[in-house]
Amino acid sequence: MIRTLISIAVASTLLAAAVAGAQEKPKKLYRWVDKDGKVQFSDALPPEAVDQARTEINPESGMATASIERALTEEERIAKEKADAEKARIAKDEEQARMTEEAMIASFQTEEELKRSFQVRVDLMRQTLDAIEAGIGSQRASLTGLLAQASEAELAGRPVNAKQTGTIRELHSEMIKQQQMLVLKQGELEDLDAELARLIDRFREIKATKPDAAPTPAPDADAAQTPTG
Repeated sequence: MIRTLISIAVASTLLAAAVAGAQEKPKKLYRWVDKDGKVQFSDALPPEAVDQARTEINPESGMATASIERALTEEERIAKEKADAEKARIAKDEEQARMTEEAMIASFQTEEELKRSFQVRVDLMRQTLDAIEAGIGSQRASLTGLLAQASEAELAGRPVNAKQTGTIRELHSEMIKQQQMLVLKQGELEDLDAELARLIDRFREIKATKPDAAPTPAPDADAAQTPTG
């Protein structure tokens, strides 16, 4: 009798476990695209899908819980590490530049001091432009003279000296470079106006001030007095 009861109890336990196992839902579903381009769903990833991009889904809500990118190749991993390192370096340089700029701005007491200091940069840039323009003018004059000599030689039926021809080419090439540099510096000079406006805004943020304004004149003491009758 006792053995019969034990057998019944064991059988009941095993049946309950079997039913519970049958009713147990998977903890996670996976969605991925196989090598043939077909969308697949499963509660277990096959070996060939482990490194593929996939979406993890909650089987109860049907909502995506995570998105896993495909595994990178060795070349892609190295390239990503280099890109991340470069991005970190740029961010560090930008932060350093910001801190340096704020320290520089904080050293001025008024906007006028900042403007006077900035004007030094403007003056130096204009001096650079003047020097480049003077160099281009000198090169143009030399080139004009050499071209005139070469033209006279050709009109006279004489061959142009090979050394002179080389000098003309080098001078022309250098003049083009200087003209390109002139355009670049002219653009930088124009950008200085925008940079000054930005620095003034930063100055006001750091100092928490308003634009410099002329002081309000004090009322005339005589005019303020009320005449007595």
